[in-house]
Amino acid sequence: MKQKSLLLFLLFLVYGSVEVIFAQGEVCSQIEPFCAGDELVFENSNTANSAVTEAEAGPYYGELLAQPYPSWYFLQIGQAGNLDFVISQTENADGSGVELDVDYVVWGPFSQGDDICDYNMLSEENLVSSSYSNKAVETLQLEAAEVGEIYVVIITNFRGDPGYIKLEQENINETGAGATDCFTNGLEDEVFACQGETIILDGTILFAESYKWFKKVEGEFKVLEGENEAYLEVDEEGEYKVIVTDNLANITEDFVSVEFKPEPIANTPTDLYVCDPNQTTIDLTLASKEILAGNTSEENYRVSFYTSLEEFGAENPIGNPTAFPLDTNTEFFAQVEGVESSCLSEPVSFNAEIELLPENYLPEETIVCVDLNGDIARQTKIGEDLGGNYTYQWFEEGNLISTNAVLELTEVPEAKSIELIVANSKSGCKVSFQTVLTVYSKPESVLFEIEGTDFTGGYVVTAEAIPGPGEGTTYEYRLDEGRWRKNPVFRNLNPGYHTLSAREINGCGITTSEKFFLVGYPRFFTPNADGYNDTWSIADTAEIKILKLYIFDRYGKLLKELSPGGQGWDGTYNGRSLPADDYWFRVEFEMLDGTRDHFGANFTLKR
Repeated sequence: MKQKSLLLFLLFLVYGSVEVIFAQGEVCSQIEPFCAGDELVFENSNTANSAVTEAEAGPYYGELLAQPYPSWYFLQIGQAGNLDFVISQTENADGSGVELDVDYVVWGPFSQGDDICDYNMLSEENLVSSSYSNKAVETLQLEAAEVGEIYVVIITNFRGDPGYIKLEQENINETGAGATDCFTNGLEDEVFACQGETIILDGTILFAESYKWFKKVEGEFKVLEGENEAYLEVDEEGEYKVIVTDNLANITEDFVSVEFKPEPIANTPTDLYVCDPNQTTIDLTLASKEILAGNTSEENYRVSFYTSLEEFGAENPIGNPTAFPLDTNTEFFAQVEGVESSCLSEPVSFNAEIELLPENYLPEETIVCVDLNGDIARQTKIGEDLGGNYTYQWFEEGNLISTNAVLELTEVPEAKSIELIVANSKSGCKVSFQTVLTVYSKPESVLFEIEGTDFTGGYVVTAEAIPGPGEGTTYEYRLDEGRWRKNPVFRNLNPGYHTLSAREINGCGITTSEKFFLVGYPRFFTPNADGYNDTWSIADTAEIKILKLYIFDRYGKLLKELSPGGQGWDGTYNGRSLPADDYWFRVEFEMLDGTRDHFGANFTLKR
């Protein structure tokens, strides 16, 4: 039985193999196929083992004036090209010993079904080449041989001495080289085909004279009337039998099982996507599962992929679909084939696309502002809505906390970071981002330290922000409603009420100190009886006790000595109002530590 091919004459060279066989095919009717590897070594026909001392009369033997001790072979072409053979004859099978004269004749090309031993076929017209030299090594060349052609070769042992003949193809694997195909007679054990097709069973056997075909019906083989040829057309499943009688009345019985497989289904798969922008290839076989879905037959299937309909039509599939280079969006075509039946589906198409995922749009750090109780102080939102093509998953320490596009924090997370996974709804491609959470708050309070006086170079006030909950941070400061600054030290403050404020630099809030009062001398007064700044005086402070206070005009004339804690000067001298002008004062005071000092400066009387 042959495995699958229904060709009549098949011969295959298994590279590197050598087979030694005994002499056979002494007459053409016993011709044997050349089927033993890239070289065949066989025992020659000789005076000791053969009674056929001369080849049969009838064929045209070309240059061979004599044809002693012949061996007949035929070969069939399995791969088109040139075939170069070397024929040699030696005393021993390994090529050692005495070299023996060998000759040959080759006829052809013939076709399947030809009676290749008919003497009319082995004619001068069909002679390819022959050699009748006295050499032990001959060369046989078949040029531009075509697939399926058959050639008949006779090899003779001129001297009749015992020995071995080697027939070897020497140009295997060279560019343009052809090859032979291995021949076996008869039917395959099993034949698979597609539903709706008609197949041809080939029961051809060499030198057959009659054929009779049968089909098993209800457990018995029934003769198929009128089917007396080597070929049988079949469109029904079942078991078939052929009985062949050859020209020597030998009877051969052969069997074959025919099964029609359903046509495979190719489903259109969803498109494939390359999610990694650095990826340069794509595995097209990832679509195979979807393509094959729905095939219920037990048959095995394979999926072939093509880059275009033109390549599909040319039967040129992609060689390595698991790593196909991809640098742009591409359409592909796929076809399903039954492994046993070779049945084919209709082609389907799908796309492979490079998915451009969004770049990281989360801030490296997300500020979470809390109040002095540690609760969320203001609305904190993270992320943005990229549109309906995306889904979102927010994770805190591996736990899913939201699937919204924008995450709104309503309480302070325990984790130090938040992870966002953005997925394209169509492609399934995903990308992960992270943002570090940092918790800040406004200062719990603002303390201050007052140094100096208006009489000793001016006041110096230093602010201190007492941190609230959250991470350590940096604060900015301002005096009253002035500008914000990083330096908490304020100099040359005017006398009067003041406040100091501190704000967290990330915008998490402002805290203002209690009011404080700085004592100093007034720079002007307006004695116009309107109830505001009508008198001028200097009062005691916690740091300074006023001992004496004198007022002078610009020429140094003493105008008034004021009592500490008194009503102050009303801008008169001896009951007469003085003009608007600059006036001078001198104050004697005692510091908190008991140190006494004095200070003088000018002030303005305005009318």
